[in-house]
Formats: sequence, C-alpha cells, structure tokens
Amino acid sequence: MITNKMKLKTFRAFTVIELLVAMGLFIILMGIAAGSFIRAMRTQRAIVALMAANDNASLTLEQMAREIRTGSNFIKLSETELRFDNAYTVPVVYRLEGGAVERGTTDINFITTYKKITADNVKVNNFVIKLFGQNPGDGYPPRITISISATGINSFLEGVSTNIQTTISARILDS
Repeated sequence: MITNKMKLKTFRAFTVIELLVAMGLFIILMGIAAGSFIRAMRTQRAIVALMAANDNASLTLEQMAREIRTGSNFIKLSETELRFDNAYTVPVVYRLEGGAVERGTTDINFITTYKKITADNVKVNNFVIKLFGQNPGDGYPPRITISISATGINSFLEGVSTNIQTTISARILDS
C-alpha cells in the first residue's frame, strides 16, 4: 500500500537537455582556453627564436669588431664584403653568403677558406658594410660601420627580424 509519505517523496535529477547544455558550455569554454594556450605557446617559441637570433647577431658583430679593431689595410670589396689584415698580418675577409656571415682567411698559397660564424638557427637577411677613412694620409682613422638584420629559422617568425648596427674604429691611427 502506498502511503502519503511515499507520494510526497520525489526524485531530483538532471534532465538530458540540462546535461547537454552543460556539456556544450564546458566544451566551448575548453576550446577557448585551449586556443589561448596554443597561441601563447606559439608566441613564446617565436620570442625564444628571435632572442636567439639577436644574441647570435650580437656575438657575430662582437667577434668581428675585436678583429677589425686591431686590423689594417681595409678594403671594401662590395656592400657585403670587407677585406683587411688582422693583427697577425693574416688577410681576413668577412662576407654574407647564403644567409650566413662567413669569415675567410688566406693562407700562404693565396687560397681563401671560409667558415660560417653565424649559428645554423639564424638567417642573416641583410649585411651592409660602410668604410670611412681607409685612404692613407686622409687624416682619419679607418672606421667601419656594420649593419646586420637577422631572424630565427622558425615558421612563426615570418617577417620579424632583429636589426643591429655597430661602428668600429681601428686602433692604428692614420699618419
């Protein structure tokens, strides 16, 4: 026999429609959160690659500056090529070749061998050399201005590069 107490007792639960709405909202919110997370990860990778390109371009310029500072007999071969004699009177050439800065040395047989001085994960887009005061007797010490534009080799960095410029004065004064 059913008593009045049993009639009053009702079962409380979610309907199928309420569950579907709640799950749909959850999926939409998770999609937005996942998209934001993926975008943040891509941005972080791009920033790390650009920082590596910047560090490597700075290191390349610093290595060149140390050798140029003590050099002599500077000759600008082209917009992207500089030749001079280093402190040990070894002929040295710096140039842009295939997206990398190369350093070439000439041996006693007049054979120049080139080695890349930029890292493999960096692409040099632009490398410009300007030379001032290279003529003997002009009253100016040789000054070399080098501009470099580099980017990381990363699909997220298309069109983004770092630009660095430095001017180096040779220590050997013009007489």
